[in-house]
Amino acid sequence: MNDILRMGKEELLALTVEDVSRPLTAEEVVHVATILGAFWTYDYSAADQGRVGMHALLKSGLHSDGFFVSRILLEPGNIRRIVSHQIVMRLRDANISAPDYLAGVPDGATALGLSIAEILGVREAYMEKTDGRIVLNTEIPSGATLLLVEDICTRGTGFTEAVLHVRSKQPSVKLVPYDPVIINRGGCKEISVEGVGTFAVLPVVERKLRDWDPNDGCPLCGLGSVAIKPKATGENWRSLVTSQLPR
Repeated sequence: MNDILRMGKEELLALTVEDVSRPLTAEEVVHVATILGAFWTYDYSAADQGRVGMHALLKSGLHSDGFFVSRILLEPGNIRRIVSHQIVMRLRDANISAPDYLAGVPDGATALGLSIAEILGVREAYMEKTDGRIVLNTEIPSGATLLLVEDICTRGTGFTEAVLHVRSKQPSVKLVPYDPVIINRGGCKEISVEGVGTFAVLPVVERKLRDWDPNDGCPLCGLGSVAIKPKATGENWRSLVTSQLPR
């Protein structure tokens, strides 16, 4: 395999699963995301020059100086297949048996979950967001195992919501105690869900980004930067990634 870190967009979009037969490094995953326009980091040098711009408001309510958008990263079919196989590698390395059903936590991991289910040869359970809440729309037989897959893990907010919904609506389903993700950006080793149990975070790569509770003081807010939800709209993402460019 050629050096991924030297590849431009055209070369990355020409990669196949067969070209990537080993585990990717964090540096390689970040490079791919950056080239595809799926990764943003705050420019502290620009802030020193007065361009304080915007920063990310996470689903957890925290503020951050970095953000991945999995929808953009996984939009090319070849990249989605490569990433899916990377997650399957981690599952097999951890000796995790194939579940009866697999679901991607919406919206970021919906297509990812389908792809992984196809690779493993298991049935897909479909989850979606309805009125802002995660809903499982597949009736799973009593006693069957279900593995939930995420795209990015920060604090496990979305994953916890998905677990609690499954437990409340289909309590006989056996949840596999893992949270496979593309990127663990929050440094979590496990997610404890009250009344359900503990789920080990199983990432393709670790890439820690800085987060702050705005109630305790966000240094970027202190600079005058405005927090914005990156995925609320396409315009929000464009505004975020261009907010510190010279005018």
